[in-house]
Amino acid sequence: MNRRDLFKFLAGIGLGAVAIETYERLYHIPMIETMFRKELEYWITQYNTAREEVERLTGKLRKREDEISSLRSELAKSKEELEHLIQQYNTTKEEINRLSEKLKQSEEEINNLKEKASYWEARYNTTREEVGRLNSTINKIDELERESTSAIAYYRGRMDEAIRKLREVIERYRVLLGDERVSFEYSTLKILEDLRLTEERLQKVLPYFPLILNLYWKPVKVINDKIYDVNVVFEVISPLSSLEVVEVTLRPGEYKYFITMYGMREEDYSKVFPEEDVRIVRIKPLQIERMVFSVDFKDLKGGREYFIEVRVRDVAGNERIVEVKTPYIRQFENIAKTNDITVAALYLLWWGKDNNWAGYKGNTFPLLGKYSSKDTIVINKHVDWATGHGINVFIINWDGPYGYQDDALKSYFLEADLVKRGDIEFGILYETHWRLKDSHPGWDLSDPENVNILRNDLLYLKKNYFNRPSCFKINNKPFLFIWESKGFFGDLSIITNLRREYNVYMVSDHAHPEAHPTDIFRDVIWGDAAKRFDAIMNRWGWERYPESDMERWLAFAIENNLNFIAGASVGLSYRYAPWSFPGVPEIPRDPDLFKKRVLVAKKYIDPQIRIIFIPEFNNFFEESYLEPNTLDNFTFLEILKEVTSGS
Repeated sequence: MNRRDLFKFLAGIGLGAVAIETYERLYHIPMIETMFRKELEYWITQYNTAREEVERLTGKLRKREDEISSLRSELAKSKEELEHLIQQYNTTKEEINRLSEKLKQSEEEINNLKEKASYWEARYNTTREEVGRLNSTINKIDELERESTSAIAYYRGRMDEAIRKLREVIERYRVLLGDERVSFEYSTLKILEDLRLTEERLQKVLPYFPLILNLYWKPVKVINDKIYDVNVVFEVISPLSSLEVVEVTLRPGEYKYFITMYGMREEDYSKVFPEEDVRIVRIKPLQIERMVFSVDFKDLKGGREYFIEVRVRDVAGNERIVEVKTPYIRQFENIAKTNDITVAALYLLWWGKDNNWAGYKGNTFPLLGKYSSKDTIVINKHVDWATGHGINVFIINWDGPYGYQDDALKSYFLEADLVKRGDIEFGILYETHWRLKDSHPGWDLSDPENVNILRNDLLYLKKNYFNRPSCFKINNKPFLFIWESKGFFGDLSIITNLRREYNVYMVSDHAHPEAHPTDIFRDVIWGDAAKRFDAIMNRWGWERYPESDMERWLAFAIENNLNFIAGASVGLSYRYAPWSFPGVPEIPRDPDLFKKRVLVAKKYIDPQIRIIFIPEFNNFFEESYLEPNTLDNFTFLEILKEVTSGS
């Protein structure tokens, strides 16, 4: 490299004019300056060689860092799944041990749980192997990263040495040539030192870019609680204006575990979760360092959660991905809120308790499969379907504190997205059979034990449920239906005292079509007991009984300043249940008959509260279910929607 080449190099970094001037001034320098140039040329060459090697190795290191980041993310997911599988496996083993100790537990249930345990154990072993493989891969890449880091450090050291030697050479020759003769070289050295410092700073911060900030979504088209269109907004920061790729993906949630865990039929999956494509929007970024992007997605089918993913990449290959998940988005519009009557349906949260599906003898199952009531997607589905077909309120059976159903209500139902959002309200059905001491027949309210149980239970309900935003209230009082309260006898003043003490709207089932207000049960006049409540309900609405029975109890309620709730039965039978009640008549589960029952209930609706009651939404044991199923799909819900819409 001769002097002319040297000055061309310096001119290339913006010092052209100075280079030309210096060249002219130094054209006749003595031999000692030639030695200075050669030594200077040597260290510049050393600097350039070291810099090229650093750039090459830095590029390789970035690629390995991306690989490590991807693998670590995959490892984290696998570890998370492993922890979940360990928990599932341990829970199943504990359940096996508990059930094995109970002599009354059937061997079929135990074998079923053992199969579950084997399934989770196999999943656990597979995931553990995957974690081991990923750990091994990461260790290898970590080793390569250490080698690259070491090499980069070596060549950066050579760059620093070259700059240091350049300074020494310039200082040594400055004494011989004078400041003016080496001023150009001295300025060049300062530029190289500044570039080195700037490069170090950039190397520290560039791996953190591009940045994705403030990713959020908002609904922009909502009709009756159903979100049709959403808008996604996010910000990207990319130094040096180097953004190359901006991509936004809307991915519908998938729930294939309904097939593997609950036994959902493959052909029913699209009935439950409508088919919907993944949508990808690619945006051409402007070459500025900071940009805010906005993307619209329209005509969402709903019936699931959605995953919104933003992916950006710069020209150096640095990539960032950020993802957010939406809450459950409805499939159906909430038409229940548009009706001028309230439809309340009995809703069971017992499914999955002690593997109780094993006791079901029928061959018609929910479209969801043999689900667990402790699944928020199941609950969101039920709320979506129910409110989308006219049901405003779920009356939830409650059999006491701290049990399976209480936990399902507190930890799952009330935590489901649509419930938290207020799409449906809930009331409590108090299970007297499971709570009070039975006097065969009836429940004695003169018995201090029964009174104590009632007080403690109402206190628990008040603390845990009555103040919830979604609690169904009439006259600002929480709705409490006492199942089989027509069997109360003894000190009936307890009913009045409890209503006042806990400020509850208490409903009884005294309005039985075969009963009359003058009947006597355990020395109690039937009508006198009914008057102790806020409302009476006829929950046996079906064609066996003449409409005059419904009319009689409505008139009694109005005469005694009570409210009346008319019922319309879906059906009733014990042929598929693990229990039976001899003498209880069977109510046919028939679409045409159900339609007539709802029309009759509407005819005798109380004008003050305008409520009808449907027993039940999801009792497959007793063939009393509106829930979409493998026999008639959405037929019963569609009938309910037809009869109640616009009422």
